[in-house]
Amino acid sequence: MKLKWLILISFFPLFAHSQSLWIDSLKNVLPSLKDGARIDCLNELGAEFSDRYWSKSKYQQTDTAYMYTMQALSESEQLHYSRGTGKALQNLGIIAEEHGDFKAALYYTQKSLPILEKENMSAEYHRGRVFLGYCLYQTGSFAESIDISKKEIPYYEAIGDSEHIAMVCRMTGRTYDILGNAQDAFTYYKKNFIIQDDATDVNGKIMSPYYKSLVYLAAGDTVNAILCRRQASTASLNQRVSLASFYLHKAAVFSLQKQYDSALFEIRKSIWHIQSSTTDSLYRKAELMMSYCFFTDAFLSLKNFDSAIIYGQRSIDFYKNAGNIPDLMWALKMVASAYHSKKENANALLYTRQLFNYAQKTGAKRHKRDALRLFWSIYENRHNTVLANSYHLKYALLNDALEKEKYISQGEAWKAITDIKAAELRYQNNLRVNAERNNARIEFINREKSIQFYVFIAAIALVSLVAVLIARNYRLKRNKEQLQIMMAEAKNSLEKQKREQEVAHLYQQKTELEMQALRAQMNPHFIFNCLSSVNRFILTNKVDEASDYLTKFSRLIRMALQNSERPLITLESELEALRLYLDLERVRFKNAFNYSITFINAIDVNTVYIPPMLIQPFAENAIWHGLMHKKGVGCLEIQLCAADRQLTCAVIDNGIGRSKAANLNSRSAEKNKSMGLDITAGRLALLNISRNKAAAFTIEDLTDDEGNGCGTKV
Repeated sequence: MKLKWLILISFFPLFAHSQSLWIDSLKNVLPSLKDGARIDCLNELGAEFSDRYWSKSKYQQTDTAYMYTMQALSESEQLHYSRGTGKALQNLGIIAEEHGDFKAALYYTQKSLPILEKENMSAEYHRGRVFLGYCLYQTGSFAESIDISKKEIPYYEAIGDSEHIAMVCRMTGRTYDILGNAQDAFTYYKKNFIIQDDATDVNGKIMSPYYKSLVYLAAGDTVNAILCRRQASTASLNQRVSLASFYLHKAAVFSLQKQYDSALFEIRKSIWHIQSSTTDSLYRKAELMMSYCFFTDAFLSLKNFDSAIIYGQRSIDFYKNAGNIPDLMWALKMVASAYHSKKENANALLYTRQLFNYAQKTGAKRHKRDALRLFWSIYENRHNTVLANSYHLKYALLNDALEKEKYISQGEAWKAITDIKAAELRYQNNLRVNAERNNARIEFINREKSIQFYVFIAAIALVSLVAVLIARNYRLKRNKEQLQIMMAEAKNSLEKQKREQEVAHLYQQKTELEMQALRAQMNPHFIFNCLSSVNRFILTNKVDEASDYLTKFSRLIRMALQNSERPLITLESELEALRLYLDLERVRFKNAFNYSITFINAIDVNTVYIPPMLIQPFAENAIWHGLMHKKGVGCLEIQLCAADRQLTCAVIDNGIGRSKAANLNSRSAEKNKSMGLDITAGRLALLNISRNKAAAFTIEDLTDDEGNGCGTKV
């Protein structure tokens, strides 16, 4: 049980330092790219948001990664861009693995490899082969996993990539370990220990101490195993991996010390961190199932069999669907053991059979031995002597073989420990030698700097003397030139003062117009009417309508205040504020008009910037002057079109027209409505002056066939 606590940690997702600047630069350049370059950029973003081992960005937002990757796959297939298709399929496999779905991960990875090989994408192909070996291990194809992993080591040796050599050795050793071949497992573990981990090898810094603890446990040295586990736990925190993983590392240490209550406390902290995380739900579920497995083991050790069964069954269901065979076998064994301890033989037999079938199929000898032992004990409890003796004989034969392997592995473990200590001693000696070399280099540099300092002082003195002579001659010449300049400046001072006064006037006009625009956005008359509408809903006991109206009203006020601080906002923000305003006006006027916002052509509303509250005054004018006095339901249509870097907006109403509205607009409150158009005209004029733009608006009266006014178009 203790060993399994350690093994599960090796699959827990790790996070490295983020590269937010790199991701931001990819996002910024994406809109300007086309064809293959755009697809490559989409794939790179997908990898950065998903790939916990290869990319080192560690945003761990696989929902965002999936969005970018699916977009890359779709565009690659349309353009028949094989490189993009292969990379996108590889990313989908990694995203599936992050979600714990190893069946899908295996499918996408196998589908991507022929394309990567055909396109001569060597680095991606071999990386995919290593990932394929990992997926085969997780889906129970242990022999195939070992075969692929061993074949990839020569490639990374040829390119001198020690980080990946160590990683593949760890994977191969782990697979041999689950097959019960400890001798070969320790052979590959030793190769990992001998290789010096790279400074950026986050996975190696955590997993190397973890595998050292396995070697110490096999040798029977629990004390040093615990020390190694603590080293791995500290590394997981220092390298900024998931806090959930850090807590499970601590829980594993407590389990080795048989402090199961403390282990449960750390597991609960892990679950709390997972549930409060902002990562997508599928990734959180994969993490949560890991913690449930630890819960099952801890409860089993505390003889709380009911709780062990509850959490174990949840893990079993998840791992079956995901195709995670190693973790599934462990969960099956724990649940079968819990039922057996409760003497519920029927349920114990059900889970034991499943465990035996998976162990038989995958060749996992230790799990097979545990299943045979459970069969023997269950049938003995049922007083079925024949089957009990049969399974006891099978168990004894397999256990004897594993015990022999255990004695061999203990010898190999001690050899590995000797190699570990020798490697650590060499590493410390190298550090000492490097420190001595650095000290000698520093002394040499200091001597060189001393000589350079005196030469520098002498040079400064010489240069200073020459500079004084040059400065004296320059000063005399400069005095003569200044007399001429003063005469010219006196002549131009009046013209300069006049220009400064004009600029000051323009800035004063700009400030006044902006303040007028802000006051127009926060029209007290509009606020009073909105609050009156809320009061009317409350008095008529329409609580839901009041709540909805007040929510939209508060959002509109907040957006108006926020946007007023910015000279330009996105078209998306402008349209969102406009919709809120129109929704409020429709409710106030009891749905007396309908509105629509349409796009004549495709517009990316996040890349178009306009001054805030630019469209709203025209819509407000159409409602109050045109639609409010119309009989029947009015219609307000807002059309947007972008062409040649020019945005055109048309505000069209089917109201009574400007002629009739002029006769009705005698109230002061109505006259104030036209102030918004005057302020907007001033804002556009200021924009044209300050930014050298050509922004303007025109108003057109609409008439029917008989020449009567039937609306207005701005």
